[in-house]
Amino acid sequence: MTVSIQLEVNGKPVQAAVEPRRLLVHFLREDLGLTGANIGCETSLCGACTVLVDGNAVKSCTMLAAEEIREGLKGNICRCTGYHNIVEAVKYAAERMS
Repeated sequence: MTVSIQLEVNGKPVQAAVEPRRLLVHFLREDLGLTGANIGCETSLCGACTVLVDGNAVKSCTMLAAEEIREGLKGNICRCTGYHNIVEAVKYAAERMS
């Protein structure tokens, strides 16, 4: 299953289909070829993956690429085994609110 995202990266519009668990750092590096964000420790401690999102510095190894489409949802989302159902619930709620 993929979700469609639309965002602006370095001033350019980007539209893509991503897996709900796709980390922003992997999306930027592997899907868009933007290697400025580096994968260092993969625990968010080193800060090598830091990017600006809406003017705020965030660690892209802890942010999902699809978080851009979840208006009003802030912070990190647990990526544990129950995560898939959380994503489905958020998508369902977003559709109902539209």
